[in-house]
Amino acid sequence: MIRAVALAGALVATVAPAAAEPVEVGPATLALAPAWSGEPAAASPAPADTPLVRRHRDGAVLTVSRAPVGNLDAWRSKTRGAYLDAVEAGFLGPGTVRLGGARPRLGKAEVPVLDLTFRRTAGGTTEVVAVRVLLFRTVTIAAAAAAPDTRAGRRLVEAAVATLAPTK
Repeated sequence: MIRAVALAGALVATVAPAAAEPVEVGPATLALAPAWSGEPAAASPAPADTPLVRRHRDGAVLTVSRAPVGNLDAWRSKTRGAYLDAVEAGFLGPGTVRLGGARPRLGKAEVPVLDLTFRRTAGGTTEVVAVRVLLFRTVTIAAAAAAPDTRAGRRLVEAAVATLAPTK
C-alpha cells in the first residue's frame, strides 16, 4: 500500500505543471507558466529601458517594459477616468478593434490598472493582443502579449498579462 501511494505521488509530481517563479519588474512581479521561455530578466531592478521578453511554445510573444513616467492624474479620482481613457486610446489605433478587458479600475495595493484586449491587423496578419498597465505614481509598468487570433490565443495572452501585479 505504501509503495502504491509513493508511486501515485511520483506520477502526480511528473504530470503536474511546474510552478511559475515570479520575476521582479520594479515594484511589480510577473509569474508566468513554464511554457513561457526566454532570457532571464536583467539584474533586479533592471534599467527602465530594458524590456523583458518571453516567447510561448505556441508562438505567442510577451514583453514587459518599465518607464519612469509619472501618473498622478491616475491617482486622483477627479482626473482618473479621463487619464485612463487617454492611455487606452494610445493602444487603439488604425487596424485595431477593442475586444474587451476590464474598464480602468483600482487594483491590488490601490494601484490604478488598465486591462485591455484588442485585435489588430498588420501586414495581412491578424493577432490578438492583451495589455495590462500598472500606473504607479512615478513609474509605469506595462505587459503586452500577442498571439494568433484564436480563442486559445486570446485566453493565453490574457492569462499571461494578468500575472503582472504590484508587489506591495
